Amino acid sequence: MQDRQIQNDIDKLLHELNQRQQNQRAHTTDDIPHIEANQEYDPNRQQWDVEIHLYPRAEPEEPANVVESVPPIGQEPQPGRRRPLQWVKHHLVLLSAILCACALVIGGLLYVSPFWTPTTTVTIVPVSHTLETRLTVTIGGSTDKTQSQVPGRILPTVTMSQARTIPTTGKAHQDAQSAHGYITFYNSATYAQTIPAGTLVAAANGVQVVTDQDVTVSAVNYPTLGQASVSAHATQAGPAGNLKAGAIYGPCCRANISAVNGAFTGGQDARDYQSVTQHDIDAADTSLKASLDQSTIAALQTQVKSTETLTTPLHCQQKTSANHQSGEEASSVQVTLDETCTGIVYETQALQTLLTQALTTQARQQLGALYTPSGDVHITSTTQGTTTIQVKATETWVYQFSQAEQERVRASIAGKSQAQAKSLLLAHSGIQSVSFSNDATLPDIDHIRLLFLTY
Repeated sequence: MQDRQIQNDIDKLLHELNQRQQNQRAHTTDDIPHIEANQEYDPNRQQWDVEIHLYPRAEPEEPANVVESVPPIGQEPQPGRRRPLQWVKHHLVLLSAILCACALVIGGLLYVSPFWTPTTTVTIVPVSHTLETRLTVTIGGSTDKTQSQVPGRILPTVTMSQARTIPTTGKAHQDAQSAHGYITFYNSATYAQTIPAGTLVAAANGVQVVTDQDVTVSAVNYPTLGQASVSAHATQAGPAGNLKAGAIYGPCCRANISAVNGAFTGGQDARDYQSVTQHDIDAADTSLKASLDQSTIAALQTQVKSTETLTTPLHCQQKTSANHQSGEEASSVQVTLDETCTGIVYETQALQTLLTQALTTQARQQLGALYTPSGDVHITSTTQGTTTIQVKATETWVYQFSQAEQERVRASIAGKSQAQAKSLLLAHSGIQSVSFSNDATLPDIDHIRLLFLTY
């Protein structure tokens, strides 16, 4: 747009100059020099280059008997003599052309010069504050600002159950175990006999067992022998001590005493095995809770209207059970979680308005009237009971520069060095940081542009 205007002005000046030449040509027979002007804008130097060319027209041949009225070169007219009229006219036209060309160049320079000054962009990050407010809000039938109450309702309860089977992670060790069983002693003597603990009895296959405690065998009462049973264990640990019933049969220990064994079991070699840990049960329970909460929320969300918001986390009662207890030997454990939840919804816009008003009051008290909110209010809520929720709201407030204050800022830094301008700007209570688009001294106020950034 500026380049087109400059070109139009130059063309206009050239047209007036040519018109003046034509008028002079109409009143004189003297030759007028031909004038050409070229103009070009140099973006690197930010200026116009104008070239003026004067070309003298070819003079017509004069008759041989015509005497040149202009003195030869080097000879000036004598004092008191008039210069020839043709010579004067010629130089006047030439002088007029030169003056017009100079006027053209000066006018173009004066027109373009305002556009040579580059614009400096000053980027300002205003001071910002994030405000936070917490309220305990009651879900009621209507909005009550004084008691922090907003419309809402309680949804019907939802009960859901899920089970998950996971591998156990416990590692346990068991030493070699001795087989255990019972030995029955028979007494054929007419008096009672006592068999002390630790009495050694051998089976037919050579396996030995010892009694665990004292036992008294009653006297014979013909035709019935006296008898008594006592617990015993194999002296050798491992499965070799597992005896079949009757492996011990016959006299033992002392006169008139015989022994017969029942089956001995439980003899095992040393081993390592997997077991259930409390961590296994808790991990399954946590995983189930996350999955079950999503399912429960989805079920409750079907009852929520478009103008309502469901509070989370939900108010739930849970019961966890497992088919193995902690410490038991098992390669896997199945955990079941039963959950019953109650949903609370509130009118979204009503709570938004309540919290916005609370934040605005807080901002006016803490920051004053020069700050304005930037962005949305972020709300999180936590269920406290069946009819109350704990809400937290945060909002960012930014220092606001009025148009008048912007003009004052620009005026204060115009013509200053960047160091001076930066010091002046950072002294402003509403400016957090500042940067410049170039390294030059700041220009006049008309060539300073302010750009405000908020985060």
